Amino acid sequence: MKKSISILSIVSVLFILISCGDTTNNKLIIGSWQGAEWLVNGQPSDNNAKATSFTFNEKGDYTFNYGGVIEKGTYKVENAMLFTTPEKQQEIMVNITKLTNDSLVFDMNRGGQPETLTLLRKK
Repeated sequence: MKKSISILSIVSVLFILISCGDTTNNKLIIGSWQGAEWLVNGQPSDNNAKATSFTFNEKGDYTFNYGGVIEKGTYKVENAMLFTTPEKQQEIMVNITKLTNDSLVFDMNRGGQPETLTLLRKK
């Protein structure tokens, strides 16, 4: 009996911790973000980070702009993962390696090539 209560307590605490992180990331990501740096294989890339921006709203909609090419869709954040679903396309997942009030860092993998995109909150 004591073991089952102990296991139930541990599971409850883990669930609460996971839920808290999820709520924090869901709130912090809301807003407009401007690209600052885009690395490929840890090196500066030809991708124009400054021409990259994201906007996430509280309703679960996002807009991505890369050099005037605009993508819209829905998003969700689950712990340290961002799932975006562009209109009429399949869901895409990226890892959020950093999310604070002023910075957002994605780790991505395009075609087996690791990429890191750093964005700063627009003021």
